[in-house]
Amino acid sequence: MFMRSLKLFRILAMAGAIVPGIFVEAAQPAATGQRGQQGSGIAKWNTAGLQQANSMGGGEAAISKDGKFRVFVLMGQSNMTGAARASKLTPPYTEKHNRIRIRANGRWEYFVPTVRFGPGIAMAHQLAETWPDDTIGIIKVASGGTGIRGFEKNWSSERADLTFDGEKGSLYMDLLNAVAEVKRVSNPEFSGFVWKQGADDGTKKVLGEEYYATFKQLVSDPGVPDLPVFMPSCMNDEKLRDVILPHLCDEELRKIRNPTRQPPVKDVDLLAAVIAAQNRAGRELHNVTTIYSGDLPRIGGGNNHINAEGQIMLGKITATAVEEYYKSNE
Repeated sequence: MFMRSLKLFRILAMAGAIVPGIFVEAAQPAATGQRGQQGSGIAKWNTAGLQQANSMGGGEAAISKDGKFRVFVLMGQSNMTGAARASKLTPPYTEKHNRIRIRANGRWEYFVPTVRFGPGIAMAHQLAETWPDDTIGIIKVASGGTGIRGFEKNWSSERADLTFDGEKGSLYMDLLNAVAEVKRVSNPEFSGFVWKQGADDGTKKVLGEEYYATFKQLVSDPGVPDLPVFMPSCMNDEKLRDVILPHLCDEELRKIRNPTRQPPVKDVDLLAAVIAAQNRAGRELHNVTTIYSGDLPRIGGGNNHINAEGQIMLGKITATAVEEYYKSNE
């Protein structure tokens, strides 16, 4: 069983999934004294979930009073934080933009990555072009190597520790704190929730089995009601079946081959169950759009994370999905 699972993990990595054991970004340390409920003042904005966003601020920036202030929440693990080096960025992504902001260091700042970056920068720039009269704001709560239970609404250190994330504290509380502060200091129109996560839940069977229910609960109440959710997935149902089927035993094949030909959510190998749960969310949850980005360029050399070119591509693909959603709901 172990050898079969290892082989499947390697195949999934080649197909575009981040696989624990192939490369996992080191978990970010929790702020001093952090537990399930964050403290007040500066410490509240220096938590495991917000540290990476703090490095992307380019100085304090006011919010324009003209047009709408469209705010997007970005959550996830390593490919949301981003392993791509900011030194690979070129203009306009290296320049301050009058209508693009990120929540960093407890305030609104210009969005100018200087260390590493994820899909948010390209997404924000494309959306700023789509809505030229509006300002785009990003709230980013992300931490490398973090399972979904580190983000869940009913957080506990015991549940989070199934993926060794208990010491990071509640990333859901990071989100609620940021949303509350944004409402206090500005006039946001929350316009979307982007979720890029899953690899660490491909390490234990129970995590894959419960992924759909945990995700459903998270997106039902991310601090803002009726928020549209956009979730990049590395494989659609058809590709997932093509990758998995040759590596399942007869009993597992009987479970996956059903009249509706839907991929399994339970009783398949680990990471495949997580991907299947994400695809199911796109089919069954009315506010969730699953985005199939295809194979994106990777860093390589033992690092299976998306590289700079791939993160720009992912940001643009995500922005296009947001645009299509709003056009279809006009």
